[in-house]
Amino acid sequence: MREFMRRGIQKSSSMNEAQLRTFVKLMASEYSLLDSMMDSLNDGVVVADSENKIVKSNRAAERILESHLSDNQEKNVWEYINSSDISEFVASVIQNESGQTSKEFNLKADKPESKNKYIEVSVLPLVNEKKIQGTIIMIADITEKRIEEIKTRRLESLASLTNVAAAVAHEIKNPLAAISIHLQLLKKNFTACNLSINQKAQKHIDVIEEEIERLNKIVVDFLFAVRPLKFEFVPVDINVLLKNLYDTFFDEFNDSGITISLSFSKDMPKIQGDERFLRQAFMNVLTNAKAAMPGGGFLDISTKAVNDFIVVIISDSGQGILPEDMHKIFEPYFTTKHDGTGLGLTMTYKVIKEHGGDINVYSDYGMGTSFKFSLPIERKGSQLLLSDKTSDFDAVKDIK
Repeated sequence: MREFMRRGIQKSSSMNEAQLRTFVKLMASEYSLLDSMMDSLNDGVVVADSENKIVKSNRAAERILESHLSDNQEKNVWEYINSSDISEFVASVIQNESGQTSKEFNLKADKPESKNKYIEVSVLPLVNEKKIQGTIIMIADITEKRIEEIKTRRLESLASLTNVAAAVAHEIKNPLAAISIHLQLLKKNFTACNLSINQKAQKHIDVIEEEIERLNKIVVDFLFAVRPLKFEFVPVDINVLLKNLYDTFFDEFNDSGITISLSFSKDMPKIQGDERFLRQAFMNVLTNAKAAMPGGGFLDISTKAVNDFIVVIISDSGQGILPEDMHKIFEPYFTTKHDGTGLGLTMTYKVIKEHGGDINVYSDYGMGTSFKFSLPIERKGSQLLLSDKTSDFDAVKDIK
């Protein structure tokens, strides 16, 4: 086509009107096709002539650079680029002041709701008929690529740190157990020797025991959260599991002024699950619900079968979750409780995802919170994704 157009231009003076009209129509069609092709590209393209004036740019270039590149042709191409860093780079390459023809830029967001962008800009000579006729500027938005690379590095770092931390936690657990055992032996020795422990000493012993228990819980929760869990999947009746939890918690909740109501659908199919881990996952939510209702309240636990899933909804009338905290609730170590480890809901999320299920959360601050668990009747594999929780925890959303 290029050779056809070159010859056509050479012979245009000898063409009759019909031939000239056909030739111009073909050229217009080719130009329109080229125009459409450029606007279909995801990467930005800007073409400048030998005088550094823009002759062509596509929509992607304007979108990525957030610049209006085709308003007029009075200025040099780099003067249309809003980013001063990119503008200076393009100018330096075109004016042969830089030996570097490609460079990556991190464009900072100018609004709180916007995100930073990673842009790769390449400045290349436009060669035609073996002569440099201008410049081609290629602009690629590599934000997603860079984000994935950052995520990968974070995951690798986190995996390494997790292994070290788990080893340290394990080493803490052993001497902690020894301290607890020897404290009990001391108390027995006092009793065996008919020595009474005065009130002040007993108070110190009580503090030691409480702190041992608290530290042990932190270590156990941490190991539970970071270590790979070994699941043993067997048929589990969710109604029976939740009824057993109800029986376990009834007195504790009743003493705190919390009324529990159960609404279980009958004749529900069993799911394939690990009863021990599922019990712990639901227990974490119930514990949080109790903490959210220090003055008493209402707790509703319901089940139903929906299509191929068993749905469990646990709702409380507690203080609710602040809107700005909603996306953090499954993150490790995030807690609003002064004595919390911030690992309970992390473990709950992990268990439900390993069962191939999902969690949705709705909370009206000051009114209460609802957790909706969807567990597949036929287990189809883990849905746990290796990613930083800025995206994975988008599972937090309204219950419909």
